[in-house]
Amino acid sequence: MSQLDQLRHIIAADSKERVVTEDEYDYDDDDYDYDDDDYDDDYESDSDDSFHLTAQEQWEESMKQIEGLISFVIFPLVGKVLGRRTSHIIWRRIANWWFI
Repeated sequence: MSQLDQLRHIIAADSKERVVTEDEYDYDDDDYDYDDDDYDDDYESDSDDSFHLTAQEQWEESMKQIEGLISFVIFPLVGKVLGRRTSHIIWRRIANWWFI
């Protein structure tokens, strides 16, 4: 009896569960009725055309992403910073004129 079998026997005795060995498994490839080639051909024919982009199309897609980044992230942050600075400058002038 090998050490692995002894270990399985001890674990089975401790947990009082039946341990299934590799010899007891029945692997029959005949149970599965499928053909890998059919699935691969269908998959490739549907998706290959949609993912091939030319260099020009990739460039245009990158430019759209950069424009989106600038218009939705950079401009609002710059506007927020400049707006706060401008409002502080205007408030400082009004406060100095009004209260002094």
